[in-house]
Order: sequence, then structure tokens, then C-alpha cells
Amino acid sequence: MPQKYTVKYLQLIYIEMKKQFIKTLSAVLLLIGAFMVLGGCEKKKENKNPLKNTEWKLVNFVDVANNTNKTPEPNSEMCYILKFLETGDSLTAVSSTNNFIGTYTIDIKTSSISITRLVGTEINEIGDGVSYVKSLNTVDKYMIDNNILKLYYDDNKNCLEFKRR
Repeated sequence: MPQKYTVKYLQLIYIEMKKQFIKTLSAVLLLIGAFMVLGGCEKKKENKNPLKNTEWKLVNFVDVANNTNKTPEPNSEMCYILKFLETGDSLTAVSSTNNFIGTYTIDIKTSSISITRLVGTEINEIGDGVSYVKSLNTVDKYMIDNNILKLYYDDNKNCLEFKRR
């Protein structure tokens, strides 16, 4: 014999099913939201600082306006090194005869960079040492292409061209 349900009983079943549907829908929407947030975090990882934990050797002073290059003097593997440290926003630099430490800020979206608090002495600088340090203190834009780093200064009229080490 088939069981007969009262209208009130069927209404209660309908209300419970509706509640369960709303709970399930809420869980699905929450899960979709979590994926969207995690997807956003992934994009931030792609935009990480490309200079962090890299080391560069200056190979040219470039006069962009006149399309000329000048090899830094003295031309030694020990001179004109720029290293962006792994932690924080710190860097070290070696000029012709001195060591420097500083900080930098970088904006990946606009390719802007600013080197600040570059401290060290300029005692006994030779060759292009003073020009190198002065240029580092005024850079405002960067570009990386095929293991070449270009740091622009003087309203993009000049740049320091480095090769990755």
C-alpha cells in the first residue's frame, strides 16, 4: 500500500530541500571565490622582482642619445659589480676601488627603479669610478633583455649596461 503524505509533511520536505540547496550553493560560491583569490596570488608571484638575487657586471656606459658606448676603466672583472641581494631591498656595489651598500625600490609595472642610501667611500677612485657611483645614484628606469640589464638615468639619455654574472 502506498504511503500517503500530508500536505504539511510535503511542505516540510520542500523547505528542508531548499535549505540544503542554499547551503550547497553557498559552499560552491565560497569555493569559486577561494579559487579566484588564489588565482590572484599566483599572478603576484609572476610579477616578482626580477633583480632579486642577481649579480651584474658593468660592460658599457651608453650614451643613448648619440648611440655610443664606452667601456668602463679600469676594465677589470673585479670592478663595477652590482649585486641585488636575496633578502629585502638591499644591494651591494663595487666601483673601481670601493665597496658600497644601499637599498632600492622597484616598480615592475612601470619599470622604474630608484637606488637610495648608497653608502661607502669614494676614496682613491680611479678611471670611471666616480661616474659609476654618480650614475647609480640617479637611475630611474630599468630594462632586462637576454641577460643584459640597462639602468637609465638623465631622462633616459644615458644608461649603464650590465651583463649578468
